[in-house]
Amino acid sequence: MDNQIFVLLLILLIVVAALIVVWMLAARKAREARYYRGLYEQKQSLAFQLGGSKVTGDICQHLGTFALLLEYDQVMTLSSTSSQASLDLLALKEDSLDFIEFKKKGASMQPHERRIRALVEQKKVRYLIKDVELPEGVSVSDRGAKHRTAQLGARN
Repeated sequence: MDNQIFVLLLILLIVVAALIVVWMLAARKAREARYYRGLYEQKQSLAFQLGGSKVTGDICQHLGTFALLLEYDQVMTLSSTSSQASLDLLALKEDSLDFIEFKKKGASMQPHERRIRALVEQKKVRYLIKDVELPEGVSVSDRGAKHRTAQLGARN
């Protein structure tokens, strides 16, 4: 009888120990899941903020361009496929050529923008003309004319 009680207590002890181990593993996995969910939410929030900042920056740039049209003799927009373009406009008055970067009020300058400002302030700016030669043998033709001629020939 004592032997049976001992075996039952031993089995009970093993079951309790197994439950504790399972509970600890489940709690650890739950902590990890909360941690990774927090990282995911943080990343999503940052992506949303960056998207909003880009839209706001684009709106500021367009409004600023229109506001300067009457102030300058010529306003030349600079476009680039790069999101790191460091200038938005070149604007010409009678006595100056201005390099313009639009920033939302209170926004800080990026390092590449500071570099361009420093080069302008140090008068390390050049006016360059680059000659381009087209290679020989280049021809330009109307693609539609050839296509229409082929269709007309097929009808006759």
